[in-house]
Amino acid sequence: MNSRNKFALALAAVPLLAVGKGDIAREVKDPVEISRIVHGVPAFRADLGARLSAGGMGVSGIYIRPITREDVAEDPMHVAPGDVEIHIYTTGDPDAGGCRILGNPTILKRGNRYIAEDRTGWWLLKGNCDYPG
Repeated sequence: MNSRNKFALALAAVPLLAVGKGDIAREVKDPVEISRIVHGVPAFRADLGARLSAGGMGVSGIYIRPITREDVAEDPMHVAPGDVEIHIYTTGDPDAGGCRILGNPTILKRGNRYIAEDRTGWWLLKGNCDYPG
């Protein structure tokens, strides 16, 4: 096994939500890891994977980015040290029962909480269309 394959295996083995200080952003394309990630996020009446599927959306990739000190300095009322931004690239036409969502939600993970960063994320996590942001 060459060093590139070893790195890919090591990266795939890193749990999504164990991102800590000094970690770098990464993009997840592996369908098994995508499934593990989205089904591990609690959402309205289900998990995020089930909500995406019920809304007619698939997932083509996930971008995971630890919040930096610079991010916190720029927007301390919105992000905190240790937060992780999760951007989900969706496929399909969202069917949200009249709620105007666009797909591609962004969710912030803070400790054990998941915070919707947009209307799509709010609809997926909370089950309603009235995004307070």
